[in-house]
Amino acid sequence: MHVRFYGHLRAGFGLAGGARATARCLQAAGCTLDYVDLALASHAAVQAMPQDTSCLDQQQITPQVDLVHTNPNILASNPELLQRQPLSAPLRIGYWAWELEAFPDGWERFFGDYDEIWCPSSFTAQSLALRSPIPVIALPHLPDWSHLDERRRLRQQQRRQRQDRLPFTFLTLFDFWSTPERKNPEAVIRAFQKAFPRHAQDQPSVQLLIKASSAEQFPEQAMAMDALTAGDPRIRWIKALLSNEQLDALYDEADALVSLHRAEGFGLTLAEAMALGIPVIATGYSGNLDFMPPGSAALIPWQLQPLERSYGDYLAGCHWAEPDLSAAAVAMRRLAGNPGHAEQLGDAGSRLVRERLSPHRLAAVVRQRLGRWWLPNATTAKDSSA
Repeated sequence: MHVRFYGHLRAGFGLAGGARATARCLQAAGCTLDYVDLALASHAAVQAMPQDTSCLDQQQITPQVDLVHTNPNILASNPELLQRQPLSAPLRIGYWAWELEAFPDGWERFFGDYDEIWCPSSFTAQSLALRSPIPVIALPHLPDWSHLDERRRLRQQQRRQRQDRLPFTFLTLFDFWSTPERKNPEAVIRAFQKAFPRHAQDQPSVQLLIKASSAEQFPEQAMAMDALTAGDPRIRWIKALLSNEQLDALYDEADALVSLHRAEGFGLTLAEAMALGIPVIATGYSGNLDFMPPGSAALIPWQLQPLERSYGDYLAGCHWAEPDLSAAAVAMRRLAGNPGHAEQLGDAGSRLVRERLSPHRLAAVVRQRLGRWWLPNATTAKDSSA
């Protein structure tokens, strides 16, 4: 099936990584793709443009499916994104990412542009289905397994050669564009300092790496984050825009990945870390649970709390999770103090995420949905579907 795929294909933020993952899934399902890059001035291009896999002449043949992999709020703020290549396929699918249980304010007016909505998790699907008059389908992101499998093999070789790795390194990653209050790196900092007080005796050698994207575009928030870690030499910030190779090296340095998010639509970096065999500590709430069952990661308990103020599209009065920092600190101490447990958790996570996010499993979802909608010679998908 020929799909024209719209997405932030060259950028380095979360929606862009998700778009590339969904494109991999469509290819695994046997689709041929033509790409339309939805470039944003606020996000630099860090990836090469994918090569079209269709041999069709786009000027003469209409694709069977238009899939638009971005959120309605972005299209509302940047209406020119679809003007260069307007939608024209009989079947039109929107792929939306969302992180709260409440339906996103204002998005309902975009349902009329599509025949179906796809999204990255069952958590997001339940939220979007609250007001959707059209089908909402969870299609999780497909990791780049060929790359991750090779990186894991190299990581295991390096580990065998360096049995005395010190210090034990925790890694957390976030993008200021993704709302720090939701990603909650402050909680990771506080849990780390709670687990390993600076001047305490008889504790393991540890460090915390914080990879923060887009800090230069949010200077006040970045300065506030810096203040939390001032005077603690064990905490290191990485604020540069990293290449794929540099990101690989950063994961190689990590002994554990920590995400004390208040809400996630999916959590692709968590899935990738698990695939690499890196043990993960994460809030046991929202989209990551689709690929993170008990036993695959250290799941941190939480309490649902109302937002006291609005943060962009996350409105006051909605709810998200507040992770238990004491439990997170215990999980950190256990991993740093017990290498055997860390290795077992990493191996279990790698095995289980591969089962949940296998190419075969996710491609089957794509084939089932497109097979249900598409009828040869149909004028529109809406006209041909009951």
